[in-house]
Amino acid sequence: MPAQNQAQRYVITVVVADRVGILRDVSAAVSDLSGVIDGISQTVVQAYFTVTLTAAFPAGVAPEEIRAALAGAFGPDEAFIAVRRHAAAGGPPPVAGARYVITVTGPNRPTVLKAVTTYLARRGVNIEDWNVMFDEPYVTHVGEITVPLSLDIKQVQDEFHHLMSQLGMTTCIQHENIFRATNEVGPITSLLKG
Repeated sequence: MPAQNQAQRYVITVVVADRVGILRDVSAAVSDLSGVIDGISQTVVQAYFTVTLTAAFPAGVAPEEIRAALAGAFGPDEAFIAVRRHAAAGGPPPVAGARYVITVTGPNRPTVLKAVTTYLARRGVNIEDWNVMFDEPYVTHVGEITVPLSLDIKQVQDEFHHLMSQLGMTTCIQHENIFRATNEVGPITSLLKG
């Protein structure tokens, strides 16, 4: 990895129609500039591959150079590419609290996500990950959230359930450990062995 005092970190996002080999192409472009990827999140949404990553590059590697290297891996106008300096200097997370998994299921209505995110933001809850699965005419939202320690989780669960039931939705907010213990085979097996 480049020396810390000489390295410049960037946040890079690439959006492109999904195909085999995109992550290889992105990582090769970064590596060819002596960049080191130190964080990555990738998913495919509605046949579009999306990756956001952070990477450290040697001093002197400019955002335009990174963008050009990435663009060279794709055809003209094939990909949306954004490169910006990583401004965060570390520090505490946006919310100090406990992590929960939230699920919302029911009829697919355009107002549901707005209602969910408005409620969570008003209560100071940070959304860290969110996925939506469509099975017309129904939808399932699954998210990972951090609930501030100052909030009464039972009150949050009750308020959220009441709000969503008015939209015909079923909800559940579970601590991440409970969610994993009830939904993943691995942790249960290790608990039984202990």
